[in-house]
Amino acid sequence: MKWKLPVLIAACLTLASGAHANPGHVAAGGSEPPALGGGGHHAIGEIYDEERMIVLAGEVESFLFGNPHSLLHVRVVDEGGHVRTWAVEWRAANRLSRAGLTGDALAPGDPVALCGHPGRDPAAYRLYLLNVARRATGSDSGEMREALCEREASAEIAELPLAAFSR
Repeated sequence: MKWKLPVLIAACLTLASGAHANPGHVAAGGSEPPALGGGGHHAIGEIYDEERMIVLAGEVESFLFGNPHSLLHVRVVDEGGHVRTWAVEWRAANRLSRAGLTGDALAPGDPVALCGHPGRDPAAYRLYLLNVARRATGSDSGEMREALCEREASAEIAELPLAAFSR
């Protein structure tokens, strides 16, 4: 029982931060404290469909460079001509920094192509990013899709040959 108060404090801090807590551990009065911040990280498969990969072509609305994940908001025109803003979850800022990226690597208005796992809820317009590339405005070809999705997942912004972006 010596960990009961620290466990409750850690659980409250986790809940206050908006992370997922493990209430079963608190209710059971677990004998060891949870790692601070450790219980709040979700498994990718809970939110994203790891069996599918899709490619989106759009324009950066914002790039939030941070931890535990960086986040892109990208405007994409769907097949019906409607503009949808996708929330694109990427790697942590510290991991992207090691790949040479900074918070200004992507700016509002940058045309990008994205390959990743779509969210399980199609109405949420979410994507877990595997690869991103700068693209020529208005381009969206099958070659681009293959070039972007067939490469290993990367924390870098791809510089694909212009031929991959032409129709």
